[in-house]
Amino acid sequence: MRALVAAAATLLAVAGSASGADPFLRHTATVDVVRKVGPAVVNVTTEQIVSGGSPFRPFSDPFFDRFFQDFFEPRAPQTVKSLGSGVLIDADRHVLTNEHVISRASRIRITLADGREFDAKLVGADPNNDLAVLRVETKEALPWIPPATSSDIMVGEPVIAIGNPFGLSNTVTTGVISAADRSIRTEDRVYHGFLQTDASINPGNSGGPLLNLRGEVIGINSA
Repeated sequence: MRALVAAAATLLAVAGSASGADPFLRHTATVDVVRKVGPAVVNVTTEQIVSGGSPFRPFSDPFFDRFFQDFFEPRAPQTVKSLGSGVLIDADRHVLTNEHVISRASRIRITLADGREFDAKLVGADPNNDLAVLRVETKEALPWIPPATSSDIMVGEPVIAIGNPFGLSNTVTTGVISAADRSIRTEDRVYHGFLQTDASINPGNSGGPLLNLRGEVIGINSA
C-alpha cells in the first residue's frame, strides 16, 4: 500500500512539473492571433421583411388567387432573421463582411465579442466579389484590425478562421491554404480570385476573417 501511495505521489510530482512548462508549449502563434484579432470579430445579425403573399403558396397561381381572395386574408409580412460574421477594419468603425450576409436586409445589428450591441448601416457592397462594408452606429472606440494584402499567399501556408458558425461567437478553426485564385460558380454568377482552405467553414462563418500567422486579414470567409 505504501509503495502504491509513493508511486502515485511520484506520478503527481512528474505531472506537476510537466504542467508547469506546458503553457510555454501551448502558447503558439495561433493563440497570439486569436487574442489579437478575436475582439475585432463581430456577429452580424440581419432582419429582412418578407411579404406574405397568397396563403396557398407554393401552389398558388393567378386563378386560385382571384378565386379565393374574398375568402382568405393574405399572409402578413414576416420578419426573417439571419446570422453572419464580420471584422472591424479601421478606427472609423467600418466592418468588412460578405455581401450575401446583408443582402436585402432592412436592419443590421452588430454584436462584439464582449457583448456590446450596435446598429450598423450599409456603406457599400460589391456583389461580384461578395463583399460589403458596414459602419457601426456608435461613437465608442472599438477594437479593429487592418486588412492586409493576399498577393504573397503561399499554398500550404497555415491559416486561421474566426467567426460565428451557428451563432457560436468567436469560434476558431485552423487549416492551410489549399489553393489560390479559385473560381466558384453559383446559380447566378461566377466568383473569381477565391482562396481555398481546409479550415472548417460553416453557416454563420460567412463574413468572418481568414488570417495568416501574423494576424493579418488575408481573406473573408464564405460558407
